[in-house]
Amino acid sequence: MTPRLLAELLEPILAAAEDDEEALSEAVNLTAEAMAALGATVLDPDGKPARGVSDERAVVAALNTHAHNLMRDGRLDDVVEALQVAERIGRLAHLPHHPRTV
Repeated sequence: MTPRLLAELLEPILAAAEDDEEALSEAVNLTAEAMAALGATVLDPDGKPARGVSDERAVVAALNTHAHNLMRDGRLDDVVEALQVAERIGRLAHLPHHPRTV
């Protein structure tokens, strides 16, 4: 998936980031469905398709990849926004927190 397509795919989530939890949750579900329709796959540490990935975990993984792409482009403000949204989704879904390293 190209960085541009990923950014377009995540736009509903980034737009709903300032809304309430219900709007963000709906955006997560719609984005996860779009990712599945496009054949996007979350990989495990061995590079194989991960099994049993929730919508929230798939979207958080996509946001982390998006943040990495933004960082390479030097768009640090956008990196912070994407990572904050990923952390918010993780909290809503009660996903384990993984400390970020620089």
